[in-house]
Amino acid sequence: MVSLPIPKFLKTLFDSFPLLTYPANPLPSRCPKFGTAPSLYVFTTPEDAVSGNPSFNPSCLKWQAYLKFNGIEFKTVPSNNHASPTGALPFMISQQKSVSESTEMTVIPSNKLTAWIEKHGYSLEEADMDSARAKAFLALVNAQLRDAWLYALYLEPNNSQDLAGVLYCGSSVSAVSSFLLRQAKAGARQQLLQAHPGGVLDPREIYASAGDALEAISTILGRDTWFFGGRDPGLFDASVFAYTHLILTLRWHSKENALLRAVMRHDNLLGHEKRIRDKFFPEAKTPDPDHRLEG
Repeated sequence: MVSLPIPKFLKTLFDSFPLLTYPANPLPSRCPKFGTAPSLYVFTTPEDAVSGNPSFNPSCLKWQAYLKFNGIEFKTVPSNNHASPTGALPFMISQQKSVSESTEMTVIPSNKLTAWIEKHGYSLEEADMDSARAKAFLALVNAQLRDAWLYALYLEPNNSQDLAGVLYCGSSVSAVSSFLLRQAKAGARQQLLQAHPGGVLDPREIYASAGDALEAISTILGRDTWFFGGRDPGLFDASVFAYTHLILTLRWHSKENALLRAVMRHDNLLGHEKRIRDKFFPEAKTPDPDHRLEG
């Protein structure tokens, strides 16, 4: 390739105004300073963030619980998907000093939290999540149980308005809130249709699959304190708790609480939820399922 000469007037211009690389802008003043605990950005209210109460989102609550299991001190910060570098919550910001003594901030997305926690947390005697058995049961949580959660929260008419609308779109009645709720419902429907191709979503089938998953999960827990006989609660315990706690504490509509009824059939899962709540989230809401079942 032949290099063309730079016209003289352009060379003179660039010589007069050389290219400069400006330093990076300082971080916003509200960003946590070095020496503070890592910040976990989750769906939560400002009040619950201050007290460290459970997020109302299962994906966020799972990592809240697992961080607590590992004895890692952290702050919860209210956020939304638009603020996340990956477009989804949660994510964490951690700070550490570099060799030059300057503070470096590291963003840890949810798919890298396990490795980060293993490096900075306790050495737990938990179940091996790389085993085929653990992966198979985790798939039940991430598929059947998650599908039922999405349907119950977003697509059951009364729940979507009274629960999803308030939690994710604000309590005010406005055009913006209505738009956000429609957007959330459309997103949930799209995710469910990907898992249930054919264009028809049958709630009876979705809830029945979730019931089967809960039956299997209950069986694998048996009389053990933690799943798979672990001495300490592990990632699978956090994954199950993230759903059972929210299913038991949200105020479902009395005619749209099939998921609540499915969890209520398993005493050992109720005990598992209570053990984690009492030990790691002592300020969290206490389930009152009898009241909700009466409607």
